[in-house]
Amino acid sequence: MKPNSLIRSTYQISVFLLLSALFQSCSKSSSNPNPANTGPSVTITSLSVTSGDYTTPVMIKGAGFSTTIADDKVFFNGVQATVETASSTVIYTTVPLAAGTGNVTVTVNGATATGPAFTYQVTEVATLLAGGGGPGSSNGTGSAASFSQTIALAADGSGNVYVADQLNEVIRKITPAGLVTTFAGSGTAGYADGTGTAASFSYPSGVATDAAGNVYVADKNNGYIRKITTNGTVSTLTVDGSGNPLAYGNPYYITLDASGNIFFSDNQGSIVRELSTTGLVTTVYNGTATNLAIFGLAVDKSDNVFIADGMQVDKITAGSIAEFAGSDSMLGGDINGTGAAASFYGIWDIAIDGNNNLYVLDTGNEQIRMITPAAVVTTFGGQDPANFTGPVNEVRFGAYHSIAADNSGNFYVGGNYSILKISME
Repeated sequence: MKPNSLIRSTYQISVFLLLSALFQSCSKSSSNPNPANTGPSVTITSLSVTSGDYTTPVMIKGAGFSTTIADDKVFFNGVQATVETASSTVIYTTVPLAAGTGNVTVTVNGATATGPAFTYQVTEVATLLAGGGGPGSSNGTGSAASFSQTIALAADGSGNVYVADQLNEVIRKITPAGLVTTFAGSGTAGYADGTGTAASFSYPSGVATDAAGNVYVADKNNGYIRKITTNGTVSTLTVDGSGNPLAYGNPYYITLDASGNIFFSDNQGSIVRELSTTGLVTTVYNGTATNLAIFGLAVDKSDNVFIADGMQVDKITAGSIAEFAGSDSMLGGDINGTGAAASFYGIWDIAIDGNNNLYVLDTGNEQIRMITPAAVVTTFGGQDPANFTGPVNEVRFGAYHSIAADNSGNFYVGGNYSILKISME
C-alpha cells in the first residue's frame, strides 16, 4: 500500500471511531436526560387520623420525605401546617387554623404527593386580637399595641371592640383587623367633655355599646355615666335638672337593653341603677343591706337583669333578686349542673349572647362557663394551664377579668395586657 493511501485509511478509521463514540454518548443522554432526578419519588400512604379540629396532631406515613424539616412542606386543603419532626417515611404535624376540608399534600424539594382528604372540624378558637406583651400605652396593630389594664370590653355591630384601659385613663378602639387607636381620653385622670383626646376620664371601669355604635362609659372615680358618639365626642349623661354633672357613687359595670336603657352597678353601695333613654335614673335593686358584691352585669331580651355575685349569678326581675346559678353557700368549685347545683370559684365578669345564654368568666377556675336560659351550667372553655391561645378547651383564662360578646357569635376576653378573640374557626 502506498503511504498516502495508508494515511488516508488511518484517518477514515479514526473519524469512524469518533463518530461512533459520539453516537453512543447521545443515545445514552437521550434515554436518561436527567440522571440527578432518579431518586425515590414522594408518596403518602396513610394519615393517623382523617378528621379533627385546629391543632389536632397528625402522623403522615409515606416515602421520599426529607429528614431536613425545612425541606418538607405539608398542606391541609392548601393551608400550610407546621412540621414537628420528620424521617424519610414519617412526618408529624398538626392541623393548621381554619384549614377547611380537603386533601393533605406533602411537597419535598419541588416534588408533591397528594394524600387522603382530611375533614376539618370547626371549633371555638381563641386567637390574639391585640396586645400580649407587657404593660404600655402604644397604639398599633396586633401585638404591636399595648395596654395597661383592660378592665372592660364591648363590641359594636361592625366588629369593633372598645376597651376601658383603666390605668391609662382612656377608651381604646380595636378594629376587626386588630388595629388599636385611642378613641377618647387624654391619658390623664380628670373630668372634661370634648372630642377624642380633649376629653378626660378618671378610672373608666365599664363600657357598653348601642345599636347605633355609640359607646357608654362607667366613669368610676368621677361617678358619672358618659357617652361617646361614633366620632369620639364625649358628653355626660348623668346630670341634674340644671344640666350639671350628677355623681352616683362609683359606677363600675354597665350594659344596655334592646331599647337603649342603660343599667349600671354602683359598687359603693352595691346598687343596680337604670338610666332611661329620657335621662331618668331609678334604682333597680339595692343590695346594700346584704353587702352584695357585683362582678358583672347583663340584660337579656326579656329585660331580666343578671349580676355576678362572687360564687353565683343572680337574676333580678321587677326589683326582686333570686339565685339563678351557683350558690354563695358553696365555697368554690367547678361543678356543672342546673341552678344551685352548679358551682363557681371567683366570678369576675359576665356577658350574654343573642340566644340569652350567659357566659361567665370564672377566674378562680381559669375557665369560661356557659349558663343556658334554663340555668344549666357547662364548661365552655379553659382546661390546659399551659396555653393562652388555641381551641378554647385548651386555653387558660385565669389572668383575664373582662368578657364581651358581639352580634356575630364571637367573644372577646381582656386581661393579661391583651385582648383575645374567640370565634368559630
